[in-house]
Amino acid sequence: MKADKEFSGEMIPLEIGGSTVELYWMNTGVLEDAVQFAYAYQSLSSRRQKKVDAFLCMKDKKLSLGAGLLLRQGLAAHGINEQEAVFAYGENGKPYLPDHPDVHFNLSHSGEMAVAVFADTAVGCDIERIGAADLPLAAKFFPEREYRYLAGFPEGQQQAVAFYRLWTLKESFVKTIGAGLALPLDAFEIVIAAGECDGRNEQIEVRQNVDPAARYLFAEPYFRGYCVSVCLRTDCDRYRKKCEWCPNAQMDQNVCYYYGVTKTCFTTEKEYIFMADCSNNRPCPCTFDCPRHGRCCECVAHHRDNDEGVPGCFFSAEAEATYDRSIEALCHDRGII
Repeated sequence: MKADKEFSGEMIPLEIGGSTVELYWMNTGVLEDAVQFAYAYQSLSSRRQKKVDAFLCMKDKKLSLGAGLLLRQGLAAHGINEQEAVFAYGENGKPYLPDHPDVHFNLSHSGEMAVAVFADTAVGCDIERIGAADLPLAAKFFPEREYRYLAGFPEGQQQAVAFYRLWTLKESFVKTIGAGLALPLDAFEIVIAAGECDGRNEQIEVRQNVDPAARYLFAEPYFRGYCVSVCLRTDCDRYRKKCEWCPNAQMDQNVCYYYGVTKTCFTTEKEYIFMADCSNNRPCPCTFDCPRHGRCCECVAHHRDNDEGVPGCFFSAEAEATYDRSIEALCHDRGII
C-alpha cells in the first residue's frame, strides 16, 4: 500500500465540452533513487517494462516508467488491471483497449514530467518543457498563418511560450486522431482567438479535413515551466442539427462560441461542409445586401473565414443598421463592455 501511494500521480479532472477528462501527472524526480526505480519497475507488466528498457538514457527510462505508472493508475480507476489488460494498436501505432471501447487514454512526457489522460472518447495529450522558440522549424513545417502568429510575439520568453503552446496543441490533436508522423504539421491549422497569452480568455479551434465528421476541443492545464495540451474528440451530430437554426436563436446575453467569449453557439468549421444541405429558411434580419442573405450557415462561415466580424443577425436592429460588425461593437450592443 505504501508503494502504491508513493508511486501514484496526482489526478486533475478537466471539463471539456461537457465531458470530463482525467489527467494524471507525476514529477519523475521521485524515481531518482535506484531502489525506488527498481521497485516501481517491478510493479509494471512485462510489456511496459520493455518500453522502459528500450531507452538508453536513465532520464528517459524514468520518464517512460513514470508514464507507465500513471497508465496503471488510470486503468485501475476504471477497474482495469494493467498487468492483465489487452492492448491493440491502430494503423499508425496508437494503443487502445479492444476489450474496453469506452476507455480511451494517451501518454506524454518531457523534462521531468509525465502525464496521462483518460476519457470516454478519443483523447490525446502532449507536454513539453518550455525552451527556446524554433521559428525556422515553424516556418518550414507549420501553416503560414501559424508562423505569422508566432512571429508576432516579441523574441524571448513570450515567443517561446507561444511556440511550445502551439506545438503541444498540434501534437495533442495528432495524437487524438492517431495519425502519428503520417499527418504533416501543415496539413491542419490551429487557430487561437485573440486574448491573454495564458489562454484563459481565448478560443482554440483546429481547422482540418482529416476527420470532418467530428469536432475537437482543447484544454490547457497549467504546469509551471511546461506547456500542456489535452485534445478531445466530440461527435458533431448535435452541432450539425443546430446548423438548421438561425444563429440569433442561439444567442442569449453572450457572444457566440466561435468568437471566443462563451460556448453558447453552434456553428463550427466542420458543419460548414454540410451547409449545402442546410434547410435554414428563417427570415434574415440583416439589412446588408449580399448573396448569402438568409443562408445562415454560409453567412457565418463567410464572416469567420474572411475576418469580416460578426454576422448582422447577432446585433439588435439599431446596432445592425450601423454595419459595424466588429466584436467590440457586438459586446457594446450586448452590454458586455
